[in-house]
Amino acid sequence: MSEAGRSSRRSRARTAWRILRGEDQRGRKLRWLLSLLRPYRKQVWLTVLALVIATAAALAPPYLAGRAIDDGIIEGNSSALVVIVVVYLASVLVLWGASYVQTYLVGWIGQRALQNLRERIYTHLQSMSIGFFTRRKPGVLISRLTNDVQALDSLVTDGIVTLFSSTLTLVGVVAILLALDVPLALVTFVTFPILAVGSVAFRIASAGAYRRTRERIADITAYLQETLSGVRVVRSFGREDRHLKEMTRLNRRNRDVNMKTVQLNAAYFPAVELLSAIGTAAILLYGGQQVLQGDIEIGILVAFVGYLQAFFDPIQQISQLYTTYQQGMAALDKIFDLLDTEPDTTDAADARDPGVLRGEIALEGVWFSYA
Repeated sequence: MSEAGRSSRRSRARTAWRILRGEDQRGRKLRWLLSLLRPYRKQVWLTVLALVIATAAALAPPYLAGRAIDDGIIEGNSSALVVIVVVYLASVLVLWGASYVQTYLVGWIGQRALQNLRERIYTHLQSMSIGFFTRRKPGVLISRLTNDVQALDSLVTDGIVTLFSSTLTLVGVVAILLALDVPLALVTFVTFPILAVGSVAFRIASAGAYRRTRERIADITAYLQETLSGVRVVRSFGREDRHLKEMTRLNRRNRDVNMKTVQLNAAYFPAVELLSAIGTAAILLYGGQQVLQGDIEIGILVAFVGYLQAFFDPIQQISQLYTTYQQGMAALDKIFDLLDTEPDTTDAADARDPGVLRGEIALEGVWFSYA
């Protein structure tokens, strides 16, 4: 077989695998979700700028603390110490201001984008045929406009920002650690492959768990809507016990699927903390020996310990973001299914708008007679 033929087969295989995993549809849905932010481009760019400034300011304190020890305290240089402390305080103020702007703009953009989404869903529901509402439970439709949109709110306002800021922080920390001391940085990175394998395993295990949580809460919402709206019938026929048993069953199913996610989180996130502690111990052991031998300054070791937490925090935040991502994408799948549903009947291509009807009847050219 020619190289072109083998390449074509590999391409088709990759495409089929992406379709099986739903990645093609996920990409399309994510692009559609991001399109909700298009009317707010200016505010988005201001948010990105504030985010970059906040990240840079957050990375300054550990390095400045190390310099204060080496250049100020150990050298006995009080003027250098004062300058470093002033720069430290300035970085904290910049971090506060940039974080305020970022948080406000993210909320401002997210609330308006999701308001537009709710209006779009409701407009689509208004266009559906009567038969659609006989086939769909009202509680499920209410869940789309409430629970699922709320899950998207977390993805848009928290998830995207966390992904961007955590990635910037991680890249910045890696660059700073390599600039300070390469051997010490490599000791820090030893735990990264273990963490990467654990993150992949967590992703695979939790892939379907969060979709099931959205399905179970939708079932409860639908059942509550139906039973509460028909409570007079339930009470008239004395069916309270029967409905209580059904609600208990649905509630237990919801508890069980949520406990699955709890078990996954309980296994993964403490493991990240354990790896962070192991990394800190390795840095103190190896870096302490380097300080005692005079190979590095103690301020660099202090900075490394400070940056070590900043190294593991973004990884943990990105992992937690996957939880938000799974919940948000499960909600987005359900919203997309709703928006992709076409009405049973549509207007003809040449249909005319009757305009505003005033409720008047005009009889023109009408006659009758008695036989």
